[in-house]
Amino acid sequence: MNMLRRKLYRDLMHLKGQMLAVAAVVACGISVFVSMSSVKYSLEASRQQYYSRYRFADVFMQVKRAPEFYRESVGSIPGVASVTTRVMADVTLDVPGLDEPATGRIVSIPEYRGMAGLNDVFIRKGRYIEAGKSEEVIASKPFMEANGLEPGDRVGAVINGRKKELVIVGMGLSPEYIYEVQPGSFFPDNRRFGIFWMGRRSLESALDMSGSFNDLSLALTHGTSEKDVLMQLDHLFKPYGSFGAYGRSEQLSDRFISDEIKQVGMQITILPSIFLGVAVFLLNIVLRRIVTTQRDQIAVLKAMGYSNEDIGFHYLGFAMVPTTVGSVIGTALGAWLGRGLMNVYGDFYNFAELVYYFRIEDVALSVLLSFIAALFGAWSAFRKAVEMPPAEAMRPDTPVTYRPGIFQRESLRKKIPVPIRIIVRNLERRPLKAALTVIMIALSVAILVAGRFTYDVTDRMMLVEFSEKHREDVTIVFRDPMPFAVRYNIASLDGVLEHEYYREEPVRISFGHRSRRQSIKGVESAEGLQRLVDKDNRQVVLPRGGIVLTKTLADILGARPGDMLNVDFQQGRQLRRQVMLAGTIDEMLGLSAYMNLRDLDRLAGDGGALNAAYLRIDSSKAGRLYSKFKEMPGISGIMMLKALRKSFDELIAKSMNTSTIILTSFACILAFSVVYNGARISLSERARELTSLRVLGLSIREVSIILLGEQALLTGIAIPLGFLFGIGLSVLLSLALSSELYRMPLVFSAYNFIFAFVVIIIVATASGLAVRRRLVNLDLVAVLKTRE
Repeated sequence: MNMLRRKLYRDLMHLKGQMLAVAAVVACGISVFVSMSSVKYSLEASRQQYYSRYRFADVFMQVKRAPEFYRESVGSIPGVASVTTRVMADVTLDVPGLDEPATGRIVSIPEYRGMAGLNDVFIRKGRYIEAGKSEEVIASKPFMEANGLEPGDRVGAVINGRKKELVIVGMGLSPEYIYEVQPGSFFPDNRRFGIFWMGRRSLESALDMSGSFNDLSLALTHGTSEKDVLMQLDHLFKPYGSFGAYGRSEQLSDRFISDEIKQVGMQITILPSIFLGVAVFLLNIVLRRIVTTQRDQIAVLKAMGYSNEDIGFHYLGFAMVPTTVGSVIGTALGAWLGRGLMNVYGDFYNFAELVYYFRIEDVALSVLLSFIAALFGAWSAFRKAVEMPPAEAMRPDTPVTYRPGIFQRESLRKKIPVPIRIIVRNLERRPLKAALTVIMIALSVAILVAGRFTYDVTDRMMLVEFSEKHREDVTIVFRDPMPFAVRYNIASLDGVLEHEYYREEPVRISFGHRSRRQSIKGVESAEGLQRLVDKDNRQVVLPRGGIVLTKTLADILGARPGDMLNVDFQQGRQLRRQVMLAGTIDEMLGLSAYMNLRDLDRLAGDGGALNAAYLRIDSSKAGRLYSKFKEMPGISGIMMLKALRKSFDELIAKSMNTSTIILTSFACILAFSVVYNGARISLSERARELTSLRVLGLSIREVSIILLGEQALLTGIAIPLGFLFGIGLSVLLSLALSSELYRMPLVFSAYNFIFAFVVIIIVATASGLAVRRRLVNLDLVAVLKTRE
């Protein structure tokens, strides 16, 4: 056995390039599996710990105004474990150093820390508020960091029409706002939107809501039917302007982080499967070649008394050693990548403590799968070494029965150069190996195409959302529904060039036995400052007399154009009406319902109201206009389109650059390993043939073309096939990662394919040059002395 170990070591050193390539592919597969598995578990564990420690609620509800004594009625509902009532309001902020007005959501908290209920606040820096000090607030960490604020700084706010100066005494976080975005937006703008926590009595006084609340949070006991509780809450608070109770699964922040965890889970299976499949292929072709070239050595070993098992396990060592090396490297790389990815997630999501958990179970499973893949790849070579009789092994391998190829015909022989005929002939003799090589290289191309698919999706999203759909500069949200006369006040402001208005009504839309809590948006026009544009950038007409739903919402309800939908209004007279589904629109973000503004007013049965305005403004007068907005008591929120886009660009750039670097590096390793191993095996198989051609007068260049031309041809065939694989993989990703929050359109830019093409060509060229160096250094005499 000592001799076999020495032989194994010697052979591994001789084949170190090919073995390192196999180890690199295994390392990539393990690192992806370990990093994604650990990230998924870390996100789930961090979320669960955060929710548990700071008592994240199970059920939520907003109302216009309800008496505080209803808290006892809610607590008596079967299955309700805890109830927290709060006062909440959106306000306009004047932030030092920020020219534009910002928006803040002020949430009440108990005056004393020990009285904290559900959705508690984690103090990252500073302190809790002091009872009796109405100006003290705790501000959210993202907002403070984006604006460079520290405890002790002051921020102006217009609360209930009155200007008030707030003193920030602490930097806080809450499980309710892991993903912190302004209501009505999907993209964070931490500089212009933040959460503030103020003492309950102080906020009640500022909003004239003493003895009342407008926000309700519940914790349920284990096994309680959430649906039953929601129904009782809706019935109980119907007289008080309920916006509809909803569970944790519909809470915006939780939906974002839950979808993110789901996406990470999808990546655990796709990429590792590709890398382990390539490892099986590489080990199969390398070990089959080793066994074939060492037939005489196998015969001698068996003649010396080594058993079939000894020899079989010896050749399994050629698979186990690179797999072991790859497992060690992949585990270390996976831990490093996992920690880095958690830091990226830390930029997106606001956890009190985002802990990275490196689990030995993930490592054990990935290593086990890798060794199973290695055994599968080595099995045919193992059987061949074990079953080969010594007498047969002493003879050279039986030559393959060849037949004339397509270029061997008399009519083509003189027209096709000799190197090309040799290349094609060799591929014809090993069609299965050639086909598998093409598929493996194509998978490398597919990873590059699918990896940059998210870039193309993001670019399309930016184009549609920030250029085609939204063409306003500023959106202002009114504190209360306003009459149509407000348009004259807005139009009179110096600097307003164009203005449009919309109404939003909270409703419950139902069709058959299915229903959904939703807001209907009534717009003046679908072709103005805000247009109806689908994910393919096609404009959709808004018909009169009907409602248009996003396709996903219509599918949830099971409704089709022409169906009559029931609409239950949650505010005002709380009417129940019917409206025809006039059409659907396949938008990228969220679930929406659109109607013509006049039609919505008639459906609601009131004189009409406006909730917000889209404005296009004169940039030279923007500063004065922003100052007026900061002072206007009727405005509760402001969104700046350009600022929102800039914030999104900055946030998304880091994560996309990180993912692109990782996927490009892994795809390069995959392509290099396949091309290099293919060329090295061809060199070892055809060394005598190529050397003979050298002796017969062919130059190094001509012999290199014969050897590397085969790999170049396979790479050329693999690239367009890889484009198709990449499109298919992107389709699978689009279907798997789409949710109610966002849908991924199938869009591919020319740059995506050019990038994949250039990367694969560079990698293939580098691997070819590495093999050519060995070809140049061949000892012609030694090779020609080799026994067949």
